[in-house]
Amino acid sequence: MNALMLFAIIVSSGFIGYWLRRGQIAVIHKKLLKAENEMISSHAEILEMQKEYISMELKLRGIKDPVIVMTNPNDAGNQEKMPNGALRKKLLRKDFSPSRSEGYGLIYDNLLNKEVSTGKA
Repeated sequence: MNALMLFAIIVSSGFIGYWLRRGQIAVIHKKLLKAENEMISSHAEILEMQKEYISMELKLRGIKDPVIVMTNPNDAGNQEKMPNGALRKKLLRKDFSPSRSEGYGLIYDNLLNKEVSTGKA
């Protein structure tokens, strides 16, 4: 083998490796530019949405009372009487709640006794 031939093989393999690596770097650089452009467009969309949001918020600040009170048209002329909940409230009070030793009959008797003593029965 000739030394000159060995030197030519080394130089040519160096150039081939350089061109292959340069092609890989170019592909990576194109991908990087594409990703950067996508990110820039994404940020531009976000900034546009923020601008719209702020303009809507400023419009809402200009409105003094954004809540509209609605009335039921059925309630205007028809006032139905609701059932009296006094007895229910009496039964749910703490002094009428059953303890473990009391039965429901005793509670009912207590309720009747209290109504009789107040003169409601």
